[in-house]
Amino acid sequence: APLTAEPAATARAANGKWLLSGVKTAVPYAAEAARILTPVTTAHGTAVYLADPHAEGVTLVPTRNSAGTPECTVRLDDVAVEETDLLFDRGAVATLHRFALAGALALGDGLLAGALALTVKHVGERTQFGRPLATFQAVAGQIADVYVAARTVHLAVTSAVWRLAAGLDADAELDVAAYWLAEEAPKALATCHHLHGGVGVDETYPLHRYSSAVKDLGRALGGAAHRLGRLGERVAG
Repeated sequence: APLTAEPAATARAANGKWLLSGVKTAVPYAAEAARILTPVTTAHGTAVYLADPHAEGVTLVPTRNSAGTPECTVRLDDVAVEETDLLFDRGAVATLHRFALAGALALGDGLLAGALALTVKHVGERTQFGRPLATFQAVAGQIADVYVAARTVHLAVTSAVWRLAAGLDADAELDVAAYWLAEEAPKALATCHHLHGGVGVDETYPLHRYSSAVKDLGRALGGAAHRLGRLGERVAG
């Protein structure tokens, strides 16, 4: 599961250093990074270390994603790091996950808003039977659905990010926003493609960049079913 509270990767002390072992999947720009934030489980709990992606014991396996951006599976085999590479430990993994989730949600919010703006412009300018597409009731109803989805996601994300920035407990709001984004954004982008017709799948037209990025975000979040399960666990206590 993504953003797990107990990372499968581990760190153990040896000869004055820490040795990291495990696998991290779908790491964006791993080969280009100077350091990778690496959550691990230790004998005393969890921690986050800064790992050099080009250090001895690191294997980078390029993987493909929807957007075509650089991404790797990172394999760690007793990768030695110094004590100074410990970013923070007490509550480190949970804190890192909160801010990573907030960043992903803010990006998703912007992607959905951008796709909506692009589609509104298209249906307002494209004519059929001598009338703009936006004047047809079926088209207007579908773009309204996308607008409602975009505003709902924006409200949920803004609430979560504001609480996090204010130092308030934002875990519930982050889970709610993550579910709404994972559930609503892919469907809204599909509608945007539909309303564009053939031009919506033309690689020289920018809409596919929005939908591809949303697909990758949904995968990083674990999908709508996973996010709904997280909410259910929270409600059940």
